[in-house]
Amino acid sequence: MSFEQDKRSLYERRRNILYLVANYFSIMGLDQSRQTLLEETHLTEEFEVCDNIDLDTIYQEYCSYYLLKFGKQPKVVKRNESYVAQPSSVPVMPQRKQSGSCRKRPQVTTVKPLALSPRAESEADTDIKGLQTNLIVSQLGNQPSATSPGKGCDTQPVFGKTTDNGNPTAAVAIPSVKPFIRLHENYSSEWKELADVVCRDLIKKDLQQRWDQIKGLDSAIKLLKESVVTPLQYPQLFVGLTKPWRCVLLHGPPGTGKTLLARTLCSETRGSITFFNATAATLISKWRGESEKLIRVLYDVAKFYAPSIIFIDEFDGLASRRDSVGEHEASKRFKNEFLSLIDGLDSGADDERVFLLASTNIPWEIDPAFLRRFEKKILIDLPDVAGRRAIINELLPESSDWGLTQMDELDSTTKHFTGDEIRIVCKEASMMVIRDQIGQNKGSQSASTSSTRPNVVKFVQFKTALSKIQPASLGIIEKHHEWNRKYGNSS
Repeated sequence: MSFEQDKRSLYERRRNILYLVANYFSIMGLDQSRQTLLEETHLTEEFEVCDNIDLDTIYQEYCSYYLLKFGKQPKVVKRNESYVAQPSSVPVMPQRKQSGSCRKRPQVTTVKPLALSPRAESEADTDIKGLQTNLIVSQLGNQPSATSPGKGCDTQPVFGKTTDNGNPTAAVAIPSVKPFIRLHENYSSEWKELADVVCRDLIKKDLQQRWDQIKGLDSAIKLLKESVVTPLQYPQLFVGLTKPWRCVLLHGPPGTGKTLLARTLCSETRGSITFFNATAATLISKWRGESEKLIRVLYDVAKFYAPSIIFIDEFDGLASRRDSVGEHEASKRFKNEFLSLIDGLDSGADDERVFLLASTNIPWEIDPAFLRRFEKKILIDLPDVAGRRAIINELLPESSDWGLTQMDELDSTTKHFTGDEIRIVCKEASMMVIRDQIGQNKGSQSASTSSTRPNVVKFVQFKTALSKIQPASLGIIEKHHEWNRKYGNSS
């Protein structure tokens, strides 16, 4: 190795160690120490530590290597014989920050790099271009927000202003800065890998869905607000026996709006509540025992980022009856672990604030133990007359000009249609208008179809589109009503 190569290797090794120390300070919340280190060592924010390495991982791997080679744990620190303890000197270890705590974001400053010769600096920059890799788990709870204050953050979400009569206006949550997941007490290399898997189901974007866009589901909306939104506005009221609902099951025929309610809840609580869209593809693994670990890590991460919502669509696929013929042992172990996490010995603490929302089309296939843990089992029924009219008016504003006799005819014709089927009818009617326009402009090549404003949907076109679509829930809706009378709850 030449002198220049040896010099560059020494420079890179020392620089990487400094970056690792700065990253560890950031993980432990020692932002002032990190900033002082950056200023004294002239490190820049141009590079960051890769997501597959940190001081804690290096220390664990070194201890494993030392134990395997010498048969004992390494001794890293020893008592300093010349140290004289002062009466007021009490060593304080860095503490893990709890969920919802306010942490100051590190100030990004531009400082001068280490002084090197132009040649050595050019070679070093060439060799370290691959270091710019984004962190995965450690940055999930620390996304920058334009609405967050510059110095510090709010520990409680802000839900709009208050009117003169004391009633709050529309909920507008200000995102709060979440702590690093690496501060979790169970953090290890294996736990980190599983946390990376479950955190892929974290929804961090706005799904652009609002409560006023949902028609015909007022009772279900009221229950979800009572379970999630209202306790954040008035936490002093929901204590003791009046704690918010922790588990809610939405059941009903396909297309009635169960998943739409979950999307809206995610959008309305974005920034103040962590939303997990858990799927079977994430929680079920082919390796023995890994499915149970995944569901436990999911609850660990949800508790760490509380308040949290875990939404599981098609819940019957994960919680089918355990006494069914051909039930596999691995599936039983997963369900038993899931049951213990929902309502087990170490669950139900007041500070957990983990809300489980599930939806299913066949609730009679769910294991009774899971049904017992759902405090609310709400039937998302077919929309009534007012709901169907509201959906049509929302999708087709021109329907407000239709006559009363025509609307009465639609009320009887769309009696057994779900909300999604009515949406498909409205879309089909709109497509019929476009087909007519394309047919009219087909003979004239000079006509610009893009500049032609589409005509409104007429009642005849809507009625024609309605005749092309048949309701698919006729055979299952009565079964849902019967099951709801036996096991369900009214909102």
